[in-house]
Amino acid sequence: MALIVCFYEDDLYTSFYPLTYIRPVYLLRTGIVELFQSRGRYFPDAEVTFACRSHLVSLVAENWSGIPVNSINHSESDVLFINGRLRNVGDLPKLVKQSHLSTRYITAEGEVAAVFLTSALTDSLPPVAKPVEFEQLVRNQTEKIPTRNTSATLYRHAWDLIADIESEVEVDIKRLQSIHNGSEKVDINEGAALVNDQDILLSEGVRVSPGAVIDASHGPVYIGANTKIDAHAAVYGPCYIGEDCSVLAGKITGSSIGPGCRVGGEVEESVFHAYVNKYHAGFIGHSYVAPWVNFGAMTTNSDLKNNYSSIRVLINGQLTDTGLLKLGSIIGDHTKFGIGMLLNTGINIGVCCNIFGGTLIADKEVPSFRWGGSDGYTEYRVDKAVETAEVVTRRRHCDISRYEIDILRTLASGDDSRDGILDFDCA
Repeated sequence: MALIVCFYEDDLYTSFYPLTYIRPVYLLRTGIVELFQSRGRYFPDAEVTFACRSHLVSLVAENWSGIPVNSINHSESDVLFINGRLRNVGDLPKLVKQSHLSTRYITAEGEVAAVFLTSALTDSLPPVAKPVEFEQLVRNQTEKIPTRNTSATLYRHAWDLIADIESEVEVDIKRLQSIHNGSEKVDINEGAALVNDQDILLSEGVRVSPGAVIDASHGPVYIGANTKIDAHAAVYGPCYIGEDCSVLAGKITGSSIGPGCRVGGEVEESVFHAYVNKYHAGFIGHSYVAPWVNFGAMTTNSDLKNNYSSIRVLINGQLTDTGLLKLGSIIGDHTKFGIGMLLNTGINIGVCCNIFGGTLIADKEVPSFRWGGSDGYTEYRVDKAVETAEVVTRRRHCDISRYEIDILRTLASGDDSRDGILDFDCA
């Protein structure tokens, strides 16, 4: 029987704010690829579909053309709904493969990791159905759908993603090593140092300048196509740097740097999702930074408290003890920092903020669309924020999607909704 895998969001998508304002949780990343890709590989023959919030549908469909969004053509197919927060698949793939009955799979914490629905159960639905119709079917047929425990685990917060960077990068690079033929044309200056080079994967067009160091002694390193590693730059594995990046003088350790980033200074155990500009000196550690964030020169975050106590994070006005000794910043899309900004330990900063003044930002949370700094904030008008985003993306030979602009306007007006969220917890 053919299998369709649908990645969905549940109510905890808000725990990943501000990263999930503009994308579903399964499009976040901790290794080289997005969560749905790394988890979906355990079901290699399945067709992938997405379920997401209604105001995100057009942008998701545009960015992931070919993957159906909020529409499942399930004729004569079983359907597996996978929670987009899936962290460790555990025994889930094995359980699904062995199953001949519709089943809800529950984690040790009592959360729904996945729901498997046989074609026999879903044949009452239209051949092309919306994810919410499957959700309603599960609710109506609860007594026919047994639950089963799984060793799979789920992410609960953005800092869980940060904690997994090194292990996930290492797993993803090992998979790439199996298909990497080593014939790519690269330019490695004789003055560069490649340490443990059998675990260094360089893609087509990579340039490594004299005085640069790529060290895979403690884990593999992958450098994407057409990326330049400049003089006096050091990259320590496990580490991923995507295509079309510029790595300037400084040090990158244990990080996942997405495509189109420009990175200088020091970066440690952080995700730069894509098109992040940290061109100058300064430190960013144990952080997740969304696309199109710009760090002014010498902008630095704290990722460790002076008293070495557990870091608490404020999300949606609720203070949460992370239990972590190290946590830096969680920063939303299109936010900009002036020169010399100092960011408090565990700070959460929304989308489209413009923060300046060269002082310490002692706040634990800065809401979206804020303009200012330590002396206070005013509203950053969405039309001005969009105007800046258009200028910034054009400078990098990109055009911001009109659908993304629509989302920014929706967020600024407070009209974003949870419509499209699925809840398979029928207890």
